[in-house]
Amino acid sequence: MNLVKRIILFVGLVAISHLVWAQTDKNLQDEKKRLEFDRHFFEGMKEKMIQNYEDAETSFKAAILIDSKNANASYQLANILLIQKRHSEAIMYAERAFNLEPNNTWYSKFLVELYKGSGQLTEAIKTCELAYKTTGDAHFLYELSYLYNNKKDAKKAIAVLNKLEKEKGIQEDIIRKKEDIYLQQKNIKAAIKEIEKLCNAYPDRVNYLGMLADLYMNANRQKDALQIYHKIQSAEPRNGYAALSLADYYLSKNDLEAYYVQLLLAMKSVIEPNVKMQVMAMLIPGDILGINHRERCSILIDTFIAYNPTAAEPYLLKGDMAMQARNLEEARIEYLKSIALNNNSILPWEQVLFCDQQLSNYQYLLEDCERMLKVFPQHGNVYLFHSIAARQLNRLDSAFESARTAVLLAIDEESLIQSLGNLGDIAHYAKHYEVSDSAFEAILAIEPNSALSLNNYAYFLSLRNTQMDKALNMSKKSLSLDPNNPSNLDTYGWILYQMDQLEEAKKYIEKSLDLSPNNAEVIDHLGDILYRLGEKEAALKNWEKARLLGFDSIELSEKIRTKSLIKK
Repeated sequence: MNLVKRIILFVGLVAISHLVWAQTDKNLQDEKKRLEFDRHFFEGMKEKMIQNYEDAETSFKAAILIDSKNANASYQLANILLIQKRHSEAIMYAERAFNLEPNNTWYSKFLVELYKGSGQLTEAIKTCELAYKTTGDAHFLYELSYLYNNKKDAKKAIAVLNKLEKEKGIQEDIIRKKEDIYLQQKNIKAAIKEIEKLCNAYPDRVNYLGMLADLYMNANRQKDALQIYHKIQSAEPRNGYAALSLADYYLSKNDLEAYYVQLLLAMKSVIEPNVKMQVMAMLIPGDILGINHRERCSILIDTFIAYNPTAAEPYLLKGDMAMQARNLEEARIEYLKSIALNNNSILPWEQVLFCDQQLSNYQYLLEDCERMLKVFPQHGNVYLFHSIAARQLNRLDSAFESARTAVLLAIDEESLIQSLGNLGDIAHYAKHYEVSDSAFEAILAIEPNSALSLNNYAYFLSLRNTQMDKALNMSKKSLSLDPNNPSNLDTYGWILYQMDQLEEAKKYIEKSLDLSPNNAEVIDHLGDILYRLGEKEAALKNWEKARLLGFDSIELSEKIRTKSLIKK
């Protein structure tokens, strides 16, 4: 081989050798870059999963610095920023992900939602149009119709839906969307044409006929509507929606007999019990069915029960009927029947507790609260009522615990104040005086001018004969806030009595009795004052009157027996 050829071969081998080594070095660098990207990306996913959003953000941004063309990293970062309510930054990274991979439906849908959330409807429309071109996903046509309609461009919204209909055929969801748009435009004729098209495409679908009949009725085409409703009833005698539509029509014509007949058919129908209940709940309170209104309502409810024997709803209605007639015992029984069929609905439970309170049957109230708490253990008001019942039954320890729980579970300021007031009362009688005082102090920190709390707190302090100056000032304030409240007058008078201001005490106690003559406890207080003023016979008469009116205590019995005050 001559020298020139040998040199050319050597140079060629060196060049090839350099090319191989350069390619190997580039591959190593790419692999190192990929591994570094993966480390940051997967670290970001891990931190996102455990909701360490700041660390996740740092990791995703580090990954993007390594590979700015990775769409998924930008998409994940946009999600993190959205969670942190940094909407403008989220949109920026979502746009980057979408621009890198416009055929990715997840990125497209996410960006559209971000634009919608920030009110950027024009940008959302552009994204939908591009996404549809690149993916062919019909979802974006639905979105486009929604967006155009939101921009008050009904013509374009309908055009998009028509395009969608050409692709997918006549379908209920597309037709209903067009119907909604036409109705928003008050173009009922166009809406009717759409539903007629649906009925023609699916002649056996009775529910589509019902939609058409409703539209005819709204368009004052009553004859056409009635014809369809009767056709539906012939095909499906237990079609409740047709019956209810006809009932509305006959009511509008004041044909109450036909209205009642259709309501009976509705109660016999297969429509959901909650729909029947809504119809009856609106009907029961009035007298629209004339002198036989209550009787006919009862027949409708009994029919409801006959055709839905396992439904809880009709017994709730029977309870309401009994409640309306002030038959509380019967109402309670019907509500309990409803609960037996479905104990997860809170309404009948609350009605039962209301009946118990109105009946002043605290044994009922206690037992019903205990049953309800097994189903609704976090319902603060039930603990409140349980504590009231337990207190009335002289189960003070139980009342105290329930009252404390009611405070812990109070859901708003109003219920908190009510529960604190109840705890203050019960804690006093249970001799947890510090808790009682703390409860009233908490109320007054929220509502410094609560006349009720000022009065009760002052009264309890006076009964313990402690902090009398504070009690007097609070009572005076409650009286200035509510001067004609007999309880406030009694408390102020009683504090004056405890402070040996007997004549002034008598004046306020008598004012209280002028407003509430048969308050036994206040009459007992007057007896005590009269005795200390030397009017012992008058004092005895007042004590005896207090007992006759239902005030009962060991101390009162002893005062009557000995005809004198008890020494403390």
